[in-house]
Amino acid sequence: MKKMNKKKVKKFSTKRFLKKLWALLEPFRKTIYTIVFWTALLEGAQLVSPYFLKIIIDTLTDFQPEKIPLIVGLTFAMFAFSQITTFFVFLMGRGIFKLSAFTAETLNNNAHKKMMFLDLMYHEKENTGNKIIKIQRGTEKIQNLLINFFWDFFPATIKIIFTSLVLLWINWIFGVIVLFFSLIFTVLSFKANKNIFPSRKNRYDKQEEAAGIMTQSIININTVKSFVQESNESKGFGKLSKSIRKSFLKETLTMQKSYFVRNFVINCAKVLILLVGVLFAWQGSITIGSLVFIITISSEALNSSYRLTRIYDQIMENSEPIEKLHDLSREEPEIKNPKRGIVPKIVSGDICFENVSFIYKESGIKALKNVSVKINAGCVTALVGPSGGGKTTLARMIYRHYDPFGGKVLLDGKNLKEYDLYGFRKHIAIVPQEVEVFNTSIKDNISYAKPEASFKEIKAAAQIANAENFIEELSEKYETMVGERGIKLSGGQRQRLGIARAILANPKILIFDEATSNLDSESESLIQKAMDRISRNRTVVIIAHRLSTIKKADKIIVLEKGRVAQQGSHIELAQTKGGLYKKLIDLQKLGDVE
Repeated sequence: MKKMNKKKVKKFSTKRFLKKLWALLEPFRKTIYTIVFWTALLEGAQLVSPYFLKIIIDTLTDFQPEKIPLIVGLTFAMFAFSQITTFFVFLMGRGIFKLSAFTAETLNNNAHKKMMFLDLMYHEKENTGNKIIKIQRGTEKIQNLLINFFWDFFPATIKIIFTSLVLLWINWIFGVIVLFFSLIFTVLSFKANKNIFPSRKNRYDKQEEAAGIMTQSIININTVKSFVQESNESKGFGKLSKSIRKSFLKETLTMQKSYFVRNFVINCAKVLILLVGVLFAWQGSITIGSLVFIITISSEALNSSYRLTRIYDQIMENSEPIEKLHDLSREEPEIKNPKRGIVPKIVSGDICFENVSFIYKESGIKALKNVSVKINAGCVTALVGPSGGGKTTLARMIYRHYDPFGGKVLLDGKNLKEYDLYGFRKHIAIVPQEVEVFNTSIKDNISYAKPEASFKEIKAAAQIANAENFIEELSEKYETMVGERGIKLSGGQRQRLGIARAILANPKILIFDEATSNLDSESESLIQKAMDRISRNRTVVIIAHRLSTIKKADKIIVLEKGRVAQQGSHIELAQTKGGLYKKLIDLQKLGDVE
């Protein structure tokens, strides 16, 4: 279990956070402006009912029978106005939750789309669990923040502003008291959150690490159980979970202490307003009704300070996942798709590597060094050599999953960078060493390369791939669910599904990346026959360790340490004494070449 690297915690910037949040909310800004307008209007209207109460109390202090209709009328007006504002608050609430739901839907869709279109290098360097939790938490936190903004922060801000203006109009002292203590309350809240930010960020990093560990443990559960590492995995995850719990409790304790101090500030403000109000009422400066009105609206405004600063609590709590979601939305693939790129209707499949070099950025490993080779159209070309020689890297260059650091890759005489990515990739298919199978039916897995394919086409592809026999033996045949990562299928069965999928794509260029290396002899024989069938009239690239599978290749390219060590046919290379290919043959004890 790897320990998390200690990183320097980036200082929190409210300006940076709000800029990133506002960028994510760009599609929803019009709706946000509308809700803001109606919220301001409704909060201003909330002061009307307490004002009616003020008039009623002042009328009662100087009661006269003829004023009864006025008192009754004002009472019903209070009731009617409260009901009307409640109805509009209900409508506004619906709008807020609709906005929240639509925001979550859009952000999730955008994040998923971004993940789909980011290049392979991004996915190789990012842990799967981290990527998923980054999207889920970021979207969830924005939802919470929006609801909190419209339900707490903005209404509280408007309430404090309107209340302070009204109190300043009645008597400036009351307005100053509310503003002064609200300011102290806000400063204390900001300070508490600022102090807690580093530990909160550290907790989020640990939570992402925990998600990554859990994902990897589950994905690799077969290895975990095979090597009896269940306890170690559980202990390692438990230690990290304990660390997360301690961090969370430390944060909450700090916030509880801050809450105690902030509550003291608000209580002081309420007592001071009451004392000053009673003094002014005793002096006759204000009426009893005005005193009740002042105490009512000032108490609501001061209590709103909790709502006001709650948004900052949430900003600090949610800043990390939201910033990461924003960073993901701005992530750009290293493999750029050219504007007005060539979309070939037909390709012959002639591939040429000219002085191609490639380095893996993360590790600094030089995978390819000035490689120049040609893969002829309509021929079978095999890539062989020791592990780490650059075979798979070279094959991925054909797909343009990677771009060379030096040199260029040509398809039919044109640089791959001139082609539309999705245009030329439709003419290529790959059968990898470990075929990736989705947790859906056999039929859907085969038709993944061509979703609109008819059942007749799917069945024909399965027959060519020698998959028909085992499929017909399954309980639900083509409708059989294969389980997550195809766990219900054997390695050979998954490979044959992969070949059927590739056949259905009907590619001009076909790549077999160690397609038979992990299989038993019977499965290898079936897959080899399928490979032979579909290789006709196609450009085929075979990456193989088992040299018996590539004897019939038109050309064999031997790679060692990122360089081309040898090229030629099986007979030519097998007869070259001292050559790497001859050594590989001897090691595998293939015997004499026929």
